[in-house]
Amino acid sequence: MTVATGPSEILAGVGVLAARIQPLGLALGAPLAAVGLAALTVGTRHRRTLATVGGAAVGALAASALRDPLAAHLGVSAGVAAGALAAAGALAGALVPPVFPFAVAALPGALAGAQLPLGGRAAFGAAAGALACGIVGLLLSRVVSAVAAALGGALALALGLLACLQESPLARELAGRPAAIVGFVLVLGIAGAALLLSGQTAPSRAGPAARSPGSPP
Repeated sequence: MTVATGPSEILAGVGVLAARIQPLGLALGAPLAAVGLAALTVGTRHRRTLATVGGAAVGALAASALRDPLAAHLGVSAGVAAGALAAAGALAGALVPPVFPFAVAALPGALAGAQLPLGGRAAFGAAAGALACGIVGLLLSRVVSAVAAALGGALALALGLLACLQESPLARELAGRPAAIVGFVLVLGIAGAALLLSGQTAPSRAGPAARSPGSPP
């Protein structure tokens, strides 16, 4: 089983996205940037929405990573596979939101496990890696969801800004440098994850005081 998992594939994918989205201009760039900003700041407050959108994204990423096996064994094109898995991921996330942190962690676990075959079978290694990492994702669902929302939001914001500023020489230059886009996404994603996690922690700390307003200081 051959999967696309290396840094070069990630950079190539980001470059393709930037090249396709940047020429679309303000009409797509503004909504995309707004969605990215919302994900960075309040993404984890709407659990079902995050799970639905995130599930679709994980499904599309899985289809991209497994495009060669899917084409070889099922005869399915990359576009059809991405659409089908994105729809399945969105439906699963909408119906059972905890599926999202499980899937977010399971996907890289499966890709890593495929490189360590069990019993001579890469599929067994992928299944074991997916299950192990997926369980960890469930146990750390708050952190996993925040990190996923922040990184996805940062990428959407970056691509949206490139489209909004499509006539700018700087935007055209950055669109051809996916490494710079990835660096921006990582820095902004880390900051966004910290913001989302702090926002989740603050209400829980304030909760006991709100339940007992007459308690002595």
